[in-house]
Amino acid sequence: MSIITQIRNKAGLMVAIIGLAILSFLLMDVFSGNGIFGGPPSNTVGEIDGDEIGLMSFETRINEAVENYKINSQQDQVDDQTLGMLRENVWNELIREKILGTSYKQLGLAVSAEELFDMVQGTNINPSVRQAFSNPQTGEFDRAQVVQFLRNLSEQPEDVQRRWFNFEKYIKSERENQKYNNLVNKGLYVPKFFASSYNKDNTLQANGRFILMDYALIGDSTIEASEKELKAYYNNHKKDYESKDEIRAVDYLVFDVLASEEDDARALKQMTELREQFIASADDSLFVALNSDLPFDDNFVAASALVSEVQKQLFAGITTGVSDVYREGDFYKMTKMIIRTARPDSVKARHILVRINEGEAPEVAKARADSLFALAKNGGDFAALAKANSADPGSAEKGGDLGFFAEGMMVKPFNDAAFGGKKGDMVVVQSEFGFHIINITDQKGRKEVAKFATIANKIEPSTDTYRDVYAKAGKFLSATKDADAFEKNIEEQGLVKRSAEVIRVNDRSVAGMEGSREMVRWAFRSEKGAVSSVFEIGNTYIVASLVTVSPKGIKAFEDVKEDVEAKVKREKKAEQLLARAEKAIAKGGSNLDAIARAAESMVQPFANATFQSNFLNGIGREPVLSGVIFALEAGKMSQALKGERGVYIVAVDGFSGYDQKADLTASKQTISNQLASRAASEAFNAKKELIKLEDNRHLFY
Repeated sequence: MSIITQIRNKAGLMVAIIGLAILSFLLMDVFSGNGIFGGPPSNTVGEIDGDEIGLMSFETRINEAVENYKINSQQDQVDDQTLGMLRENVWNELIREKILGTSYKQLGLAVSAEELFDMVQGTNINPSVRQAFSNPQTGEFDRAQVVQFLRNLSEQPEDVQRRWFNFEKYIKSERENQKYNNLVNKGLYVPKFFASSYNKDNTLQANGRFILMDYALIGDSTIEASEKELKAYYNNHKKDYESKDEIRAVDYLVFDVLASEEDDARALKQMTELREQFIASADDSLFVALNSDLPFDDNFVAASALVSEVQKQLFAGITTGVSDVYREGDFYKMTKMIIRTARPDSVKARHILVRINEGEAPEVAKARADSLFALAKNGGDFAALAKANSADPGSAEKGGDLGFFAEGMMVKPFNDAAFGGKKGDMVVVQSEFGFHIINITDQKGRKEVAKFATIANKIEPSTDTYRDVYAKAGKFLSATKDADAFEKNIEEQGLVKRSAEVIRVNDRSVAGMEGSREMVRWAFRSEKGAVSSVFEIGNTYIVASLVTVSPKGIKAFEDVKEDVEAKVKREKKAEQLLARAEKAIAKGGSNLDAIARAAESMVQPFANATFQSNFLNGIGREPVLSGVIFALEAGKMSQALKGERGVYIVAVDGFSGYDQKADLTASKQTISNQLASRAASEAFNAKKELIKLEDNRHLFY
């Protein structure tokens, strides 16, 4: 129900889990060789082209990234997902620095002190510097503010100085990278024949007809493939089974922790016991805050917008006081109508915004607002006061006028003052933007509205339920010592197994399960056939079995045997269908309809196909078909073709859309832009392929 109740309910479970965790940790240290009975653990996070990346230096870079993120996002905390993202960014930055740093030295690229001065204080201001030192009111860059900041930098706190030096390092790196990318882009050239080919591939359209003899026409069970044939195919196509990453595949069982009937009854009882207190409550918003699992909704709801049947009955007076306890989703609820009144459909108002300046006490800003309020209230020209004093530039130019607005469009304090008052009222309210002097100039329409207070008690699993499900998972685990037992026990107990077939070492989760990073780490620390301990992930317990361990490089035949078998069978199906197609061609000649009848198939049309799109309506992408179509002459028919989906025979009726004398300027520019957008990253990736990378981050994170 409330957070205190949740803590109390799960206290026993937490003690048990903490105890098990401590014991597991001690045992892991004893037997792993990384603790008091083994050698010292490695402090190397990885190696980049011969340079070892130490844990301490890596952590220092991560801490810098975290601090920069907090400043840029104006957040005090960083969640696990963001932290994982920042670690990944830091690792990629280190790789970039190593690769591009070498390239910069070889090319003589650098940023001089004079160039850095120009980016910070000179005539070519870096966009980040411009943004940081621009007047928030006018948006204009203030060079004097930069100079003043740098003059006083030595007197600033150490963390401010560190952040500035890191910032300078960042903009220098950014400029070096820009220079490198410019050099790469300047080396690009689009010859005329290339632009001409691009234009033809995109504009030449083909229309015609085709016959498809789908592989699905032949059942897999009718095709036999020997072990010798499978291995021969594998040996001839090893490159197709090459992986650049280590891959793990796991099977796993999910034991969901769901509220029991007893948990449901307990939640209902707790809610029922609160009913009399809720009826007697004098401060409903406080009562909701203290006793509800959902926050208090302080908004008025129009009668026409009511969705809840309970609220409709309270509004109509069918139910009075507090409603009976009712269930809605995973909650038991009670609702009370706090107030029913009439409010305007829309309000027209003007305001003067008085901001609280940085370092200023709110009372000082309030005093300024009260002074302006008194002037306006005593006959002063509100429009003139707004133009001269309002910190809201958009409305200040109009004398503070905001026009008509509907309820909910303004921040809540402003909204409540505007819709809770009457025409002619003038009030001062505070919002997160400062103090508003509001003058209601007009109101339109009236509608019946109400405000409700709802207590919600979430039906959640108790400590006993968690224990029961954990015990169930533990019982399965105790009877499961290896992968064979894992499969056997699942079958015997009628359980549902799930699979995650592609897990990489730095994945943050398995199969989209948030908080399952530890399961990834286990997969990369274990041997094939291992069975995990019980993982607690959200409201589930997981037991996993490591099915496949695939190192970098060519995957083992046994690991890809199923895929190889499917492809060998497809090849055999293609042979049968090609033979059938050739017989049909021999019988039907060049008449596509006759060929289709002989092949027991049908003729289908295609239209507006282009070579570049590689797409045919009714088929999708079929590279071999697109290639043949644009190699045929109009009025000609192809031989039987083996494609991805089946065997084809295609006839081209005609071509259109291509202008051989078209201006190629636009094509050249498009190709140049495409190449420029990829050039820098592809140059980097090409260099990355040439260096040795060893990534051990999974041992630490």
